[in-house]
Amino acid sequence: MEHGWLKIHRVLLEKPIWTEATPEQKVILMTLLMMANHREKQWEWQGEPFTAQPGQFVTSVPSLVKKCGKNISLQKIRTIRISNR
Repeated sequence: MEHGWLKIHRVLLEKPIWTEATPEQKVILMTLLMMANHREKQWEWQGEPFTAQPGQFVTSVPSLVKKCGKNISLQKIRTIRISNR
């Protein structure tokens, strides 16, 4: 995992993705934001080269469950619904 900081604009507090989210959904959202690459990242998997651009990342649901921590279950992540208004 990369080290460093994450810049989040305060306007997020006014957006439905934040105001209509449950505490668990907010934990998941912040975890996803922290996982996003801040620069291009390249790797090889099964002999194939892959590239993730800034803002992208590759993960699995079980890995996300571990990163989110206590009280975030596999089912909560699989069924998350956040408004995109």
